[in-house]
Amino acid sequence: MKQGTRYHQLTYEERVMIAVLKAKGESIRSIAATLCRSPNTIAKEWSEKKVNGVYLPKKAHHKTYWRRYRSKRNCLKVALSRTLSDFVEKKLLLGWSPERIAGYAKRFDILVSKKAIYKYVHHWCLEKQLFWKKTKKHSGPKRNRSAPKDQEKRGIEARPPLVASGHWELDFIVSRQSSSVLLVMVDRWSRKTIVRRQEHKTHGGVLHALQDIASRYRVVTITTDNDIVLKKWKEMEELSGILFYFCKPYHSWEKGLVENTNRWIRCFVPKKRDLATVTDDELHSVEIFLNETPRQCLGYKTGNEVWLEQQSTLTRVS
Repeated sequence: MKQGTRYHQLTYEERVMIAVLKAKGESIRSIAATLCRSPNTIAKEWSEKKVNGVYLPKKAHHKTYWRRYRSKRNCLKVALSRTLSDFVEKKLLLGWSPERIAGYAKRFDILVSKKAIYKYVHHWCLEKQLFWKKTKKHSGPKRNRSAPKDQEKRGIEARPPLVASGHWELDFIVSRQSSSVLLVMVDRWSRKTIVRRQEHKTHGGVLHALQDIASRYRVVTITTDNDIVLKKWKEMEELSGILFYFCKPYHSWEKGLVENTNRWIRCFVPKKRDLATVTDDELHSVEIFLNETPRQCLGYKTGNEVWLEQQSTLTRVS
C-alpha cells in the first residue's frame, strides 16, 4: 500500500487474508481492493511466494524476510570481507569508479555489485576517493561563429564504418602560461590513448608527431576539429598517408571520445599548470592510467588489452 510516496511491505496478517480470500475464489483485483493494495502487488506476491505451487502465509512471510536479509548482507559484502575491501580501496585509489571495480571483478569471478561498493564508500566516508569532483561551470563570452568553412573538408558523416582499430580522434590541450600544448589521440575502437607534449603548436610539429605515431601504431583516419594548425590538412594527408575527417564548426561534441579523455587528463594536469613543466614521466603515467583502466564499453577490459587483441587479429588476417 502506498502512503504518500512510500511503499510498505505486506504484513503477515495481509498474507493470511490473501490466502483466505483466494481460497474463497476471490480475484486478484478484488483482494487488492479489500486490502487497499495495488493489484500488481497482490499478483506478484501470489506468483513469487508459492512453495511447491502452494501459497502458505507463514512460508511466504519467512521467504520475504530472508530475501531482504540477504539483500542487506550483500550491500555489506565489501565490509565483511577484508580481502574484498582491500581490493576495492586499492582500485578507488587508482581512480576507478564503483561500476568499473564491480565490472572488472566480475571478469575474475569476484561477485560484488556497484551498489555494495557505493554502500562501503559512503559508510566509511571514502567519497573523497571517488574520481570526479563536482565543479561549477562558468559561461564565458560568446564567440564569433562566422568563421569561413573549407568546403573540401570531409565531414564526420563521411567516416567509414568502425570495424577495427586505427581510426582515431585528435585534440589539443593548451596552456595559458606558455605556448606548449598536449597532443591527445584516442583510438575509437579500443580507446587506446596517446599523449604527446609539443613545445609549440605548429603545422610542422603536428605533422612530425603524427608521422612518428603512425610509424608505431596503425593510423588510418583521424577525426578532429577545425583547429587552425590543421589548415594545411591536404598536405598532411599526402605526407602521412592518413585521411582527415572534420567536425562541424563549434561542434566539438562530435569527437566526444577525445573530449572526455581530455577531462580525465585535466585531473592530472590542471588548467593552471604550465604545460611546459609537464615531464615525460608524468605523461607516461597518464597514459598508463588511461590505457590500464577497465572500461564498461569494452566489457571491463582495458584499452591496452583490446588494442593488443585487435593487432593480433589484424596480423593473422594479413
